[in-house]
Amino acid sequence: MTLAFGSSIQPSEQSECRDVPVLSIGLAVRNGEESIERCINSILSQDFIDYEIVVSDNASSDATPDILRRLEQTDRRLKLHFSHADMGIHENMNRVLLLAQGKFFRWISHDDWMEPGCITACIGALRACSDAAGVTTGFTIHTSEGSAWRETYQGEFPTAEDAVRRFERMLWFFHAGDGKYDPIYGTYRREFLLHSRRNRLSERTDWLLSAELALQAPIIHLEAPLVNRTRSYKPILDPRAFRRRLDPIHCERLRSTPLGLYRDLFSLVAATDPSAPQLRLFKSALRRFLIKEVIRTGRNCLSTAKHRIVHKAQSAFSTF
Repeated sequence: MTLAFGSSIQPSEQSECRDVPVLSIGLAVRNGEESIERCINSILSQDFIDYEIVVSDNASSDATPDILRRLEQTDRRLKLHFSHADMGIHENMNRVLLLAQGKFFRWISHDDWMEPGCITACIGALRACSDAAGVTTGFTIHTSEGSAWRETYQGEFPTAEDAVRRFERMLWFFHAGDGKYDPIYGTYRREFLLHSRRNRLSERTDWLLSAELALQAPIIHLEAPLVNRTRSYKPILDPRAFRRRLDPIHCERLRSTPLGLYRDLFSLVAATDPSAPQLRLFKSALRRFLIKEVIRTGRNCLSTAKHRIVHKAQSAFSTF
């Protein structure tokens, strides 16, 4: 079910309901003054027009609210919502989903942007495959240091009709490097997201939601790099501060362990009521995931410890 870029939509097909947009784009932002205008302009310049941009500003302390209000005056498709208290990244992402009205939905980060034709291609692919939960695309990664790169993957995506196979592929991607696949920032039928457990109390809520969507239905993949993602590869020296950004209220409950992730993923599988043969296959995939996750966690702990030592040494030398 991997499709080529180029599916088209006729103008008469774009509006399915006079008051409800075909697509809702959820933009959850906090302090995005340097990049949010580029992000929004990349959406406003798309050839597909029947969408809304649901923006939730999470108590920004920079010029983000002023930029948003100025852009709102130029296009009524921007729907602005403001919070005066920091609710965290997870809750803000949930908020834009619940405020959305469209048949289809996608999240976009304030420091990301779309290539021309992105929305047309994604909506066209979903309309051509009515049994699909969503569609993902290729993407280019731009680092905070200014470099850009793209990884082309020719293997299998979670597109199979068989739920076990989709689940296996999604678990594989979690440890395959972040340049191959980006399921959270795909375009989905909003009903699938609303019936999911959405962003929950976990550092790896993106993994859990992606796995849940893969269990529900096939996820189409378009190979073309239709999205630009901005990422920082600086080491996280303070995991607690990172968790506070995700959820300032429940931050200590977010800490994920390999065994905890295994249990969370198994609960998603159990909710599908699989047959006995399917359950054996699911458990086999989860055991492989657990081994890889233990190794990944161990390596991350060693890497973090190394960077902390270097950081402390550099700070000590700088005082002389």
